[in-house]
Amino acid sequence: MSRYCKSVVLPEDATHADLARGYFQGRSVDERTYELQRRWTGRNGNFAAVCRWFCEEIRLQVRRLSSRRSILALIDEDGQGLESRRNEIRDELNRLGLPEINPSEGRCLVLPMRNVETWMVWAARWQNAGCPTSPATPPGYLPVDELNDYKRFRTRSGEIVPREPLAAAYILGKAIAKLNPVMPPAGLPPALQAVLQPLNDFLRWARL
Repeated sequence: MSRYCKSVVLPEDATHADLARGYFQGRSVDERTYELQRRWTGRNGNFAAVCRWFCEEIRLQVRRLSSRRSILALIDEDGQGLESRRNEIRDELNRLGLPEINPSEGRCLVLPMRNVETWMVWAARWQNAGCPTSPATPPGYLPVDELNDYKRFRTRSGEIVPREPLAAAYILGKAIAKLNPVMPPAGLPPALQAVLQPLNDFLRWARL
C-alpha cells in the first residue's frame, strides 16, 4: 500500500479487529500502512461510537490535512436490518455535510448480519467441507442462517440453536481475502458476499 495513503481501521470490538488484521494479512497489506484503532467502548463495542469515529475520520479525509486517508469501519447489524444500519450512518454523514460511503473513494463499511459470529460459523463449516470454491455446485455443507444469533446461539425468536465450532476471526479474515467477488463459492452468506467487491475497491483506492 502506498506510503501516501494512511488507512484507518475502526472495528466495533476485538473480534472485528482480528478479522481486519487477518484480511489485510491475506491480501499482503503491510501492517505499517494502516492504523487499527482499539478504542471501542465496553466488551462488545458500540455501534454509535464507531459511527461517530467513522464520521470524524471522513471529515479528516475530506480536509486532507496531510496524506491521503482511507477509512474502513466494521460494525455488526445486530438484528436491526442492514439497510437500517446503513441509513443511520448515511443520515449522520448527510447531517454533517460529509460525503457518503464509497469504497472507490476510500470509505468502506463492513456490516456482518447478525454479527461477525455468523461469518465465523460459516468459515468453520466451509473449512470442514474442504473450502469448496465452485459457485455452480452445492456447497457440501449447510449454509448459515443469517437471522440466527451465533454469538448466543439463538434464533431470532429466542429459541436455542445447537452450538458448533467457530473459526477464529483472524482465520476468517484470511479466508475472506481468498474469495473471488465475481465468482464466490456457493453457500456464502449474502451479507458477506455483498462486501467482497467493496473491499476490493477500497484496497484498490488505497494503493493508488
